[in-house]
Parts: sequence; structure tokens; C-alpha cells
Amino acid sequence: MTSPRLPFLLLTPLALLFSSLPAQTEKDSLAIGAVEVNPGLEANAAAEGTLRSLEQLQQSLDGELLNAFQQTRRFDLYARSDLAEILGEQDLAASGNLDPADPDTAAAFQLGGVQYLVVTELSAYRDRTETALFESIGKRATARTLEAVAIARIYDTTTARLLESARVTANARDFAEESGTTIARGSGATGTVVADTANRLAQAVAERTVQVLYPARIVGKAGRTVVFNRGDSFPIQPGDRWTVYAEGEEMIDPDTGESLGSLQADVGTIVVREVLPRTTRAAIEEDFGISVGDIVRPMQ
Repeated sequence: MTSPRLPFLLLTPLALLFSSLPAQTEKDSLAIGAVEVNPGLEANAAAEGTLRSLEQLQQSLDGELLNAFQQTRRFDLYARSDLAEILGEQDLAASGNLDPADPDTAAAFQLGGVQYLVVTELSAYRDRTETALFESIGKRATARTLEAVAIARIYDTTTARLLESARVTANARDFAEESGTTIARGSGATGTVVADTANRLAQAVAERTVQVLYPARIVGKAGRTVVFNRGDSFPIQPGDRWTVYAEGEEMIDPDTGESLGSLQADVGTIVVREVLPRTTRAAIEEDFGISVGDIVRPMQ
């Protein structure tokens, strides 16, 4: 006959195992707005015959932004499909057709349940294709270069305050060699530059956003080795040199009362040795008082 205590004895180690697991921390929520295009840029692209590739870049950047922010592992994300109705209602409120004193009127960039909003606008764009014809061997070579600039605006949705407006740039180049004697025309001769440029812009926007909201910090120190909380989803390479900063007191603007951040003092330099999925291990090069919690930034 089975003892009534046996199920309890079997389940107890399992229960203890689960009770010992660390509680999952709640991530901040971030909404990614639809990628916008500066109207003047759109008109210029139409005049130059590159409007189609600009539209392709806009569409690619939408998807790449979601992927880039997901790779940071920092946020619960809301894609643009979740924002269309909310932002449309806020645009209506801002038009002046609704009473701003009405508590039911939507306030600009204030999103229930979302802490941060990132809106990206393409502000500059250049798509060039150069083709060389080698008649003696019956071949042609086509080189396509795409350069783009985007403005990323980061909002605190609880206050509708603009936290940062950052300018990011990206470019890509593709080369193709073909047989034949007809010179290719237009901007579609090569096909990877749009995807590459969108990927690089998205990575730059995500990296900048994380830098603003969560500066990289030292999370461990042992001897001449430190570990900081950036992993392989960021553009970090062994051999990169970073500066370490200790934070002082918060600075307040005496006129506006606005926080200007904290005073930061250089306390050392480190050299990256190993980039892991979630952290990076580095060797201390100079140490003037490096401590756990200090901010680290890549040296320019």
C-alpha cells in the first residue's frame, strides 16, 4: 500500500527547485512608431527617380526596428500596428478640432501601459548607381551606394516629454558584375543595399535608445577584470576600448528645475576581451577607482 506521504516527498524537491528560481523581472514597455519620411526628401527622391527605393527602405526599416529592439532584450515591445489608432486619435486632438481641456481628449505621445515611444524619421537619402562597360570582354560592372540619415525621437509617454532627439547615419555598397553589352539604368541594378542600410539604421536607433534609457554599467569586478551589461546584440568587438565613469550628484537647472543628469568623472579605461550573449568581459587598462555600478562608454 502506497504511503500517503510519498507524493509529498516526491514533489517537495521539485517545489523547492522552483521556489529557488529567481523571480522574473518586469521589463519596461516600449512602442515603435511607424517610420516617417520627411516630405521634402520624398519630393526630391521622386524628382531623382529613386522614390521606389526610398519606399523600400522605409518598409524595411519598419521590420528591422522591431528586430533590433527585440535583440536588446530590454523591452516589452509594441509594434506600429498597435499604435495606428492611438496616434491617429492624438493627431485629431492636436488639430484643434477637439477641446484640449476635455479629460477624455487624447494627449500627444501619452500611451496607456507604454512607458517609452520611439519615432524614427528618414531625413536624408542618396541612392547612386555607377556602371562601367568593358566592351573588349563583353562584361559590365555595377556599383550601387546607398546613404541614409534618420532622426530618432525618444519620448517618455507618462509625461509626453522628449527625452532625446538623435541623428543616426548608415550606408551600404553593393557590387555586381554581369555579362552583356547593355548598361543597366536606374537604382535597381543591385539588391542588397536597401536591406543592409535598413539593418544598420535600426541597430543604430536601438543602440542609441538603450544608451539614453539604460547606460551600460559595470556589473562585476574581480582583480583586473570587469564585466558590463552589454552583449553580442551590440556592435562590440574584442580590442575595443571603453571609458569608465563614476556618477556624482544629480544636476538641476536652476531656471527650469529640470534634471540635467548627474556629474560624471572619468575613473579608468577598459579593453574588451570577450563578448557574450548578455554581457561583455573586459580587462582593466587604467583604474582610478572603478566600482560596480559605474557607467561605461566606448571611446571615440
